[in-house]
Amino acid sequence: MVFYEFGISYTLNEEAVQKEKGSRNRDLTDREYWERFVMGINDQLGIECGLDGNVSLLIVDGNEGQFSVVAGFKLENISFKKCKDYIANAIAAASKLFEEVNVTSEREICPTDVKSLVAKGSHYGIFRGRGWFCDDLNINSYTSTREFSVKEKCLGKKLTYKQAMKRANEILADDTLLEELERIYSKENPKKYYGNPVHYKLVVGTFKAAVDIYELLIMALVSNKRLPGTRVDLLSSLGGRYDIDEELDSLFSVSQGNVVAIDMSGNDGMQGNYASEYEAISNDLTEVIKRYGLYTLCVFVENTNNPGFSNNLISKVDDNIAIVEIKEGSGDYERAFKLFEKLAKDNNCVATKDDFDKSVKKKKLYTVAEVYTGFKKWYGDGLRERVYTSYRTCSLVNYEYKAPVSDAYNELQDMVGLKEIKSLVDQIIDSGKMKKKREQMGIKTHSMSMHMIFTGNPGSAKTSVARLLAQILKKEGILESGDYVEVGRADLIARYVGWTAKTVRQKFKEAKGGILFIDEAYSLVDDSNSFGDEAINTIVQEMENHRNDVIVIFAGYPEKMKEFLDKNEGLRSRIAFHLDFPDYNADEMWQILKLMAEKKQFSLSKGIEEKCKGIFVEACSHEEFGNGRFARNLLEQAELHQSQRLIRDNKGKKISREKIMQLQPEDFETIAGNQYKEKKQGIGFAV
Repeated sequence: MVFYEFGISYTLNEEAVQKEKGSRNRDLTDREYWERFVMGINDQLGIECGLDGNVSLLIVDGNEGQFSVVAGFKLENISFKKCKDYIANAIAAASKLFEEVNVTSEREICPTDVKSLVAKGSHYGIFRGRGWFCDDLNINSYTSTREFSVKEKCLGKKLTYKQAMKRANEILADDTLLEELERIYSKENPKKYYGNPVHYKLVVGTFKAAVDIYELLIMALVSNKRLPGTRVDLLSSLGGRYDIDEELDSLFSVSQGNVVAIDMSGNDGMQGNYASEYEAISNDLTEVIKRYGLYTLCVFVENTNNPGFSNNLISKVDDNIAIVEIKEGSGDYERAFKLFEKLAKDNNCVATKDDFDKSVKKKKLYTVAEVYTGFKKWYGDGLRERVYTSYRTCSLVNYEYKAPVSDAYNELQDMVGLKEIKSLVDQIIDSGKMKKKREQMGIKTHSMSMHMIFTGNPGSAKTSVARLLAQILKKEGILESGDYVEVGRADLIARYVGWTAKTVRQKFKEAKGGILFIDEAYSLVDDSNSFGDEAINTIVQEMENHRNDVIVIFAGYPEKMKEFLDKNEGLRSRIAFHLDFPDYNADEMWQILKLMAEKKQFSLSKGIEEKCKGIFVEACSHEEFGNGRFARNLLEQAELHQSQRLIRDNKGKKISREKIMQLQPEDFETIAGNQYKEKKQGIGFAV
């Protein structure tokens, strides 16, 4: 729905007015009479009051001779001109006292403006009741929610093709944006709104770049009559909450004929790329986009520094809508400086090339994000140096941040054992670097399959290595997104015939540019019906289809994985690497526990090594003892024992930091530590 505020001028038949006042309203003041007069008109207007329910009208303000009218139009069904013409006629028809009614002004407004104007009219007492108009238009539902954030903006100004291309050049437009502008302004397209043939995904390094891009796209579409409204509703701070489908439905319903921009970064409540919040919000958004995507234009914003639930959502919605991807642009020194200069001008200041050189690291090509980041720092420094000059000599906090030495690669190298795996990672990285060098020299290259099998008992670090591998290959430029999607049988096998293949394909889409980790893959064949076979056949097909953009890792027990491969030769032939994760020995288990304790900043007292090694020797003599998980359980239970010991021994006295961070041998008398000890035969009877 598109909202407008109209200015209406009117003249009344004075003779008829005096007759009306004299017969029934002689005791009213002029203002009271006017308010009652307007209320009578509003009684005949309201929600879906005309043009087959496509127009909603309400007088919200005014005085003698003029009205302020709020209007909501469903312009996906009817033209703006017809709606505008209807307003004066509808008001004139509402009272016999009018001699003439004319529309004198118009401005597009946002739903929050509608709420404000209606609240003002309610205060004046020119219509009955409070809030019903906004309730019935579905405005109150999403504008009042705390479950997510919506920021509204009407853009207004139309652009010629020449103006659009000039603006695109100013914001360092990528070819993907220039090509879409060409399509929007193409003479092959009718200049009429029938709905949205495509939606947009913007890939940017800073959100300000996305705003520049989608505002330009919206005004280009409006200028070519491809959108009836200029309003964009920015939807952000999504995730960490549930049961928001009703509010989202209201937002997308009210935004028909307009744009919803979706910030896919999520919020602080969404922990990790694959938290349940990602899945929940992606499902909710997918459903409303299915319902309203024809008339509500969606702009999906992916920030490369925080992709959030981007892969999850896009993989779900692209089955229902067509999406054009537009990337953040870049430019040479001169174009980058012009953008920097324009940003300064927009903020009422002047920037020189010297300012640019000091703020942005010199290079051949500059991304939009780099220019914006440099400008933000320059402008902030300038406020102290040139505006609020009393802060020039102010002592400022100067904290030197030391980035953690450990990144994903170093974390893998620090893991105990795993020599074969570490060596393979080095090979893959070196292969990727050589491929880039060949491409730079113009030598033809080809992509090789990197699908893998990880075999090993529980706790042997298969999952941890797969997660780290995704991050490492992303950083080295071998994988595009570095996303890690972990699935089991329950995530792939659907309940009905034909659904399993679709579910498997969906998971491959979610993992695009990253790793799809299939745990206990052999469970797919342990099935009394054909759904397991359907899953495996689809996996084989998708492994080939996504050979260049998804690495599939199958994981599970060694013997069962061998049986799994024996049942499907097509699967075996597509797997490039088979890596075995051996059980840890007692010395390695001790190293793992020490590493875990270090990360938690615990110090280990004398005697702990001997005690723990004894526990590990006994544990390693049993099958399926848990490997790394056993070491983690032992340490966590030792923490519990230490906490109980300190509280008991100190009895309310102050406990030093040194004591809190130190573990003693007695703390390792735990359930985990004792479960593998040899049990002594007691005295008694056995049956």
